[in-house]
Amino acid sequence: MKQNSNELTKLIEEHNLDTVSVVASDLHGIARGKKVPAKRLLQSSSSPMRMSNLMAMLDYAGVPFPPPEGDERWWPSWSEGYTDTRAVIDPNSARLVPWQPGTGLVVCDFEHVDGRGELNYMPRATLKRLTQRLADRGYDTKAAIEMEFMLFDETDRSAAEKHYKDLTPLWPTPQAYCLTTLGRHDEVITGIRDQLAGFGLPIETWNVEAGPGQVEMNLPPSEALASADQGFLFKHALKEVAAQKGLYASFISKLSSAGFGNGTHLNFSLWKDGQNAFHSGDAENPQSETLKYFTGGLVKTLREFTLMYAPTVNAYRRFVPYYSTGMMVSWGYDNKSNTVRTVTESPSLCRVEQRTAGGDVNPYLLMAACIAAGLYGIDNQIEPPAPTLGDAYADPNLQTVPTTLEEAIELFEQSEVTNQYLGEDFVRFYAHSRRQEALAFADATQGMPDTSEVTDWELARYLEIV
Repeated sequence: MKQNSNELTKLIEEHNLDTVSVVASDLHGIARGKKVPAKRLLQSSSSPMRMSNLMAMLDYAGVPFPPPEGDERWWPSWSEGYTDTRAVIDPNSARLVPWQPGTGLVVCDFEHVDGRGELNYMPRATLKRLTQRLADRGYDTKAAIEMEFMLFDETDRSAAEKHYKDLTPLWPTPQAYCLTTLGRHDEVITGIRDQLAGFGLPIETWNVEAGPGQVEMNLPPSEALASADQGFLFKHALKEVAAQKGLYASFISKLSSAGFGNGTHLNFSLWKDGQNAFHSGDAENPQSETLKYFTGGLVKTLREFTLMYAPTVNAYRRFVPYYSTGMMVSWGYDNKSNTVRTVTESPSLCRVEQRTAGGDVNPYLLMAACIAAGLYGIDNQIEPPAPTLGDAYADPNLQTVPTTLEEAIELFEQSEVTNQYLGEDFVRFYAHSRRQEALAFADATQGMPDTSEVTDWELARYLEIV
């Protein structure tokens, strides 16, 4: 099939593009790819780009982690020479990059070059399999992601020279929802918003959040895969646009042990035949059976899926009561102390909100985890526990998410649900990558008397790249 008779071709020709960035998410959500001449995409019916499968095994520092010892299954490694993979572009994702003249961008997946098919353990491929399972049941999806990040009056060079410590935030104090603070920095933040809109990422609302220099931007509802694409590209674009304005942006989950960290909230609903399947149609009892079971799946499997919501050592620093983190194994009606918040005010707005993920989450895996858990609930008619109507943080009978990366790995890897709904290949690749991350932290902090505070290693490893 030719890949040039599509939206990408129209974009190239209408805007006389010179260059196209071909990009994909690695396991961490880091944008990996290459730039290619636009004319190459117009002339060739084959893949415009190849990339070594090394990119699938890179850690946050850009170093390939080794395959596990004693495992005879296939892993990308030096033993097979880190063979090439072939980019398979998604033309529907094509867009202009307004801050790079003459440049467009397109998202891709990867396939083996020897006929083995798609790299099905990659994040976007995993999400596509799950959305197909929903489609096979007659469901459409609607999802919207809320992104929190911090802006610093720094550059990548100045941040590195400071060893990523004592950075100067764009404003110095917590100012949640303060419109005056937003107005003081309107030229910068509105400029960022405008560039994002030109990139195909219109921002529905934006506000100052509860940390110094912290902003939340909300992306519009879209189909699940498109929404995850939006979240992935938002993180990539925000850093580039901020840098052009002389600022340094970070999605790190927790900058210090004190105060609020960065979170990522997912709003999600299922639709069938044009109707919201989460709403019963009854104003007195609006929660449908589908919503009930989807919620039951989310709550019951929360601890097993936490690894996908909290992928780094630093992510577990967020799980502190009363800092608006989804850490309690609970749900409730429009109650933000719960991990799963249901909103049933109208058929059009009826949805679940998953509140566990940190700013360092991979948006594809946030979406995949939510769908997999909800599907499990629907398939098995999982009844949720009673809703928590008051302060979930104060309820001693509620469990919490795992408190360490190591605990989360074990729960995730041994779970029948994760293996069944995500696929054994994804589970083994992702669990191994997280285990290597835990080992790297242990090696770096060996002999340190106290690692209860955010370490220099975490700042250097995560502040710029997540």
